[in-house]
Amino acid sequence: MNPFASRAENFAAMTCLALAAFFAPTGRCAATGSTPSPGAPASAAPATMPTTAASARATALIEAAKQAMGGAAWDAVVTWHETGALTGGGLTGAYESWEDLRSLDETSVFTLGPTSGSQGWDGKRSWTTDVTKEVRIETSDEAISQTVQDAYRSGYAFFFAQRFASTREYVGTKAADGIEYPVVKITPQGAEPFEVWFDPKTHLITREVQLTGAQPHSFLLADYARLDGPQVGALTVPRKIIDRVGGDPKFDLVTTTKNISLAGPEPTSRYEPPPPPVNSAQWPAGKDSVEIPFRLLNNHIYVDASIDGKPPLPFLFDTGATDLLDAGAAKKLGIPMEGALPGGGFGDKIEAFGFAKVKSVSLGGLTLPDQVFGALDLEALAAVEDVDAGGILGYEYVKRAVLTIDYAQRRMTFTKAAAFKPPQGAVAVPFTFDGHIPIVTGTIDGANGEFEIDTGSRGPLTLMAPFAARHDLIALYHATHRATVGFGVGGPSKALLARAGTLSLGGVRIDAPVAELTADTGGGAQEPRMAGNIGGDLLKRFTVTLDYAHQTLWLEANALAAQPEVFDRSGLWIARAKDGEIAVADVAADSAATASGIASGDEILGVNGRSVKSVRLYDLREELKGPVGTRFDLRVKAPNGPERTVVLVLKEQI
Repeated sequence: MNPFASRAENFAAMTCLALAAFFAPTGRCAATGSTPSPGAPASAAPATMPTTAASARATALIEAAKQAMGGAAWDAVVTWHETGALTGGGLTGAYESWEDLRSLDETSVFTLGPTSGSQGWDGKRSWTTDVTKEVRIETSDEAISQTVQDAYRSGYAFFFAQRFASTREYVGTKAADGIEYPVVKITPQGAEPFEVWFDPKTHLITREVQLTGAQPHSFLLADYARLDGPQVGALTVPRKIIDRVGGDPKFDLVTTTKNISLAGPEPTSRYEPPPPPVNSAQWPAGKDSVEIPFRLLNNHIYVDASIDGKPPLPFLFDTGATDLLDAGAAKKLGIPMEGALPGGGFGDKIEAFGFAKVKSVSLGGLTLPDQVFGALDLEALAAVEDVDAGGILGYEYVKRAVLTIDYAQRRMTFTKAAAFKPPQGAVAVPFTFDGHIPIVTGTIDGANGEFEIDTGSRGPLTLMAPFAARHDLIALYHATHRATVGFGVGGPSKALLARAGTLSLGGVRIDAPVAELTADTGGGAQEPRMAGNIGGDLLKRFTVTLDYAHQTLWLEANALAAQPEVFDRSGLWIARAKDGEIAVADVAADSAATASGIASGDEILGVNGRSVKSVRLYDLREELKGPVGTRFDLRVKAPNGPERTVVLVLKEQI
């Protein structure tokens, strides 16, 4: 069978950072993807047969594959236990996995370079552990639907139509590497669809392709060999699985089987999450809480933290992101980097990141020892944020202490769980997890869904493309104006802008939020079951308390609560150029910027008589949210063109 196909995917997901498009909503390094096939581009021949015929053809293809891979011998398999090797991104490791083919309960452990972890599914809960043994249980709809698909695929559940409900449909042939493969689309009950491609000559499964989600993953099955089970007979199974992200071989994660054993049922405890480890946080002597000032820049929280006892560096603090170290900062600190694995976020782009072992990270005297950071060149982040940050901190701290973020006073407080008391007057909102991200249930103008709570997003309310389409929100809001709303690891993020009616989260009502309806064709914008993302521009209306241990969010309105968000009124997406000027990365159509004649690729040299080298981008962005009609005199230069003066008059984009 192919449990290691799912293993490869889960290893990639667990070892890959929650790399946000930090200037837009956070996107996780997803284990799901869209349809691009690995290797050569695939072309599809449309299926024209009626639905009943398509279903019958699908059943015939699946049955032929089952017969080619062992036939009735599969029906006797109970527990599949497997060990093997992992390679990817210049790293090596090992894995061990178990799966019950009758229930699809499954679990695995892995090592890959400096990192390690485990994951499992016990029929109710999806769970993971990281290199520090911290346990995370995920029960959001998004997490469960993906886990069910993983277990279904890895357990070849489509061989057992009577055991596990699904719909199967023949969708025609798709070509790759000069071969036409018959393809079946399978949608397990409670999960997202995926494709299975069959070898037209041998009937063996050659690949599986996921059809929804953030970053595209396909699985190439190879090196089929005979497996003799003492109680079930002979099976023919792939001994190698290549997990390919975005069709790019440089990101391949390869699992190679070393041993497979078939056994009777495992105890149910095999698939249950392990107990949490002893809390490793080291607190200042005699203190139950630590208060830390922060700067709020571009609606992002910046704090000063020390790595390995060195002088403090500014770090972006994102409650849903795992530790990340800038490659340049790692070099200055003398910390080596290992590996190159795929990461992404909103937008379609995939970037490589590595790992860095850190002896300690300290934030206001609260220290975490022996951490494994992701490592990535954050030059693009620095250019957009106009902050030379050492990296990103978040989840590892919030997992170990209750966090209160007082946006109005620009301070945050970590409190030991035993000493924490719920804030008086605040509204409690329960949440689940999808990856490292807290997920709350809410309603936007009558449409129910799950929303990410994302301090790493600079925006207000982002609505995912599938959710917006299901509820016809573009038409409801008359959303026609498109703008760049983010730019990060996943590349540029585009959205249609609107002013929504009412967002309700538990007992909290938020009127007239700015809504960004994502227009990206890939990345986190395509999460099929997530409604949206609530970012810093909206969260700053509240004092926010997060208790990860009890999965509770408290929201208490502050002085900003009655002030509606104002979206940029210039139409400019700007970043710091290498020469110190301001680069115009994008210009929204029918905006103040287009009316002034500014174009993408221009550089801004001066603002109202000031040199832009003395202007911070985060301050200028606030100025560009000023009243409609506000005038800016700009000195602008096109590439290889003369300097010119333009007048930009702010106008509403929504």
